[in-house]
Amino acid sequence: MKRREQLAALMAFLVGAPLVAVFASAFMDGETRRGETVFRSVLGNDRFEALMAGEGGFPHYLGSNRLAPDFELTDRHGQPWRLADHRGKVVVLNFWSITCPPCLEELPSLEHLGHLAQQWGDVEVVAVSADEGWSAVTSVVPPDTRLTHVFDPTREVISGQFGTRLFPETWIIDREGRVRFRYDGALDWGNPIVVELVEAYR
Repeated sequence: MKRREQLAALMAFLVGAPLVAVFASAFMDGETRRGETVFRSVLGNDRFEALMAGEGGFPHYLGSNRLAPDFELTDRHGQPWRLADHRGKVVVLNFWSITCPPCLEELPSLEHLGHLAQQWGDVEVVAVSADEGWSAVTSVVPPDTRLTHVFDPTREVISGQFGTRLFPETWIIDREGRVRFRYDGALDWGNPIVVELVEAYR
C-alpha cells in the first residue's frame, strides 16, 4: 500500500510540476504584458517593440540609462528654478512655445495633469517655454495655472541640452534624475491611460 501511495505521489508530481511551471510562466507573461499595456497604448505596438529592441531616436524614447542634464532657468515670478533641486520627485518637462498650435491644444490637458500632480505631491509638471517670459504667454495660460512655468528664450536648455527641435516635446524624469520617457508631439495628458503612464514612475 505504501509503495502504491509513493507511486501515486510520484505520478502526481510528474504531471503536476509541468502544469505549475506552465501556469507560473503564463502568470509572469501576463504581468509583463499588463505592465506594457499603457506604453503600447500611448506609443503604438510597432514603436514600443522597436524601443524594446534598442532602436532609439525619433520619435519617442523609453529607457532608464540616461541622466537628465541639470539646468537652471527663471520661473514666472523671476525666481531661479533648478532641476537638481527636485530630486525625489517625478518631473514632467514639457517644451513648448506660444507660436506652436499643437502646444496650445495640449495645454489644457497639461493643466489637468498639473492638478493631479498637486494632489499626489510627488510629481511636478514643468512647462519650459521658448518664449521671452511670462508676459509673452500669460494670454494663453490660466491665471490659476497648476504648472510650474520657466523660460528659455535662447533655447540653451531646450535645444542645447535636451536636443529638442520641434514642439511640443515632453520628458518624464524619475526621482533619481533619470530620463525614463520622452514623447514627441502633442498628447492628451488628461487621458486615464496617459495619467497611468505618469503614475507608473511614482
